[in-house]
Amino acid sequence: MRAWTRWAAPLAVLAVLAVLALAALLRFWALGRPGTLVFDEIYYVRDAISQLAHGFPTVWPDDDPSMAGARATAFGAEASNAVHPPLGKWLIGLGILVFGPESGWGWRSAAALSGVATVGIVMRLGWLMSRSMVVACTAGLLLAVDGVHVVLSRVGLLDGFLATAIALGALFVWRDQLALAARAERCAPDRPLPVWWGRPWLLAAAAAFGAAAAIKWSGLYPLACFLILVTVRDLLARLRRRDPRAVLRAVGQAAASAALALPTAALVYLASWAGWIIAPGGWAREAGVPWPVSLLAYHREMLGWHSTLSAPHPYQSHPLSWPLALRPTAMYEQRSGIECAAADCVAAVSPLPNPLVTWGGVIALGVLVWLIVRALRGASGPAARHAVPGGGSGAGAAPGFGGGIATALPLPFATAAAFVVTGYLSGWLPWVATVSRSAVFQFYAVVLTPFSALALALVLGVLCRVGALGRAAELPGGPGAQGLGLRPLDAAELLGRRGAAAVFLALAVALGVFFFPLWSGMPVPEGFWRAHLWLPGWD
Repeated sequence: MRAWTRWAAPLAVLAVLAVLALAALLRFWALGRPGTLVFDEIYYVRDAISQLAHGFPTVWPDDDPSMAGARATAFGAEASNAVHPPLGKWLIGLGILVFGPESGWGWRSAAALSGVATVGIVMRLGWLMSRSMVVACTAGLLLAVDGVHVVLSRVGLLDGFLATAIALGALFVWRDQLALAARAERCAPDRPLPVWWGRPWLLAAAAAFGAAAAIKWSGLYPLACFLILVTVRDLLARLRRRDPRAVLRAVGQAAASAALALPTAALVYLASWAGWIIAPGGWAREAGVPWPVSLLAYHREMLGWHSTLSAPHPYQSHPLSWPLALRPTAMYEQRSGIECAAADCVAAVSPLPNPLVTWGGVIALGVLVWLIVRALRGASGPAARHAVPGGGSGAGAAPGFGGGIATALPLPFATAAAFVVTGYLSGWLPWVATVSRSAVFQFYAVVLTPFSALALALVLGVLCRVGALGRAAELPGGPGAQGLGLRPLDAAELLGRRGAAAVFLALAVALGVFFFPLWSGMPVPEGFWRAHLWLPGWD
């Protein structure tokens, strides 16, 4: 046992580095291929280049995707109507500053680095939720081989950066809840919880979500959803402490949270417009008109554009189809002028899903919802009698999940499950509820991939009794068994489950290798390309 303890930390570090190395390999390998702009790179990359020069995007002479020679800097001085905030284009510009505008490495390197960073963020979040390096590395591995995430990390679009900012904001929200849990445990059980103001992690989360909104406006959805989640959990925690003024104090806490988070997010968002503010001549700027007035008019114009966009597109995809990736967006396809091992060759870039990761993630999210319902039902049963003041789960509570205010549900795991489900739904349901245009695409679902990977890793951890919840579930009458209906496993069944999980992960990695040529624009025989078109909408 001592030998294992001595080697556990180095092995964990090696596992994290191995996952990050795999993520980097899939995102940086042949990053310059194809050597022309693909799909909406023609807007964002060229906006990034001219924004570096002027402080705001300017017009280009034509729509030719070639960036060879002088074409890479052929922008003019007249402002162009960019319909997204500037931050994502500033981030694309960082890679262009390092590698230049003439190659795909310049356009895409920042997105690839952002994708690898997202894998690291997901592993950190998985660790904080489970206190298990196995669960954490599983979550990172699943995201590393997720086809939608790989492709959006290999193209100079905005959505990969958006996924990073949202995952980072979620990490900070979880840290905020853990910090509040520690404070709540120190409060006397016969006194009501105060309204908390000193919340640096909430400020960090608001800054991250403000940056997300400065990449794409849809980054505001997760901020709103997570604020609602923490407000509900705060209310339930106060009710469980039998605070006679629970609702009133919860309203006060919600107001305090909003007062901290919303101005912070707004300031970060406004800061992303610094180039447009400082440099006169940007779109919608008028001489003699104060810049706040012009900026407000610009935002009205942007909102009008997004709300009325209705041009049909062959790869448009209704949000209801996003979880199963029924209509991936073909971003690039070339059949002439390329060579491979066959007479008929195809080079394509398409965010085809890794089926085990994408579809398995949807199943895992359903399991998490079921576990949350079981935990809620258990709140009125025996588990409720084990609850400690502040909403914890008693002596059997798994460490690292947080008790008290961080878990208004009877089980820490149910809190983690609700958190992951909230993150997933925050990037999907608003589109389902509000979409009024046809031109929406499957790759918008890249913001769902971090939470899908976390969901699948947590469920695998539960099934294999890995991490804090697994240990709690094995305690006779412990909170795991009471809240979720889990039962102890004998050695043979546990070994079988863990073996099956290992095979599942190995197959997921193998499918990542199998699909990688179509994620990366590699020239392949047409027969090989068609072997990947598993569903009618994948062509």
